Amino acid sequence: MVRQVLSVMATCGMYDAAGDWATQVGIPAKSGVAGGMIGALPGQVGIATFSPRLDAHGNSVRGVSLFERFSSDMGLHVMEVPPAARAVVRSSHVLGEGTSAVRVLQAQGGIRFAGAERIVRGFVGGDIAESRVVLDFALVYSIDDVARRMLLELARRLMLEGRGVYFVDPELIVPDPDRGDGSLVPVIADAGQLLKGLVRNQENDRNGMFAVDP
Repeated sequence: MVRQVLSVMATCGMYDAAGDWATQVGIPAKSGVAGGMIGALPGQVGIATFSPRLDAHGNSVRGVSLFERFSSDMGLHVMEVPPAARAVVRSSHVLGEGTSAVRVLQAQGGIRFAGAERIVRGFVGGDIAESRVVLDFALVYSIDDVARRMLLELARRLMLEGRGVYFVDPELIVPDPDRGDGSLVPVIADAGQLLKGLVRNQENDRNGMFAVDP
C-alpha cells in the first residue's frame, strides 16, 4: 500500500507542477488547495506544512519553498540515495564499570541526515546509564553540515543532562566542535585514554590525592 500511495504522490501529487517537483525536490508529496502539503521518504523523514497562500498550480508557496530547502540542504532527493543509515553505527559498547564506565559509540562511513538521526535516537530513545559518552569518528570519512549540527546539538543536550561528552576525531571530520555556546567538545585520542584517566583519578581519590576529571 505504501508503495502505491507514494508512487501516486510522486507522479501527480503536486497537480500540474508534478514534473518540476520530481526534478527539483524529489520527495513524494501531496498538496491540497487549502494550503496543506505532506511528503514522505520511507525510513528517512516525513514532512507536513500548512500555509494557505497558493501559487499558480494550486500549491502552497511557502510549503514548496520549505520542501525545496529541505531537499537541497539535507540531500533528501529520492534519486540521491544516501548510505544505509543502519551501517553508520559500527558499535555501541561500554568500557569500564561502575563510576568509571564510559559509553562508546563508534561511527563509520559517511554520515548524513539519516545516519545522524540514527545516532541521536540511540541516545535519546535508549537506556544510557553511563555518565560519560564518547563519539568515535575515527572510521568516518565524511559528514555533511546538517549531520554535524545534529551531532553537536546531541553533545550539547547530553552535557545539559550532566554527562561528560568527548569526541575521538583524528581526521578532524568535525572541526571546531562548538556546542553552540562558545565552548568546544573535548577531543581525545581514544576512549581507552579517557578510561585510564578516570581509573587513575579514582585511585588518587582513594589515596587522598587531588585529581582532575580528564
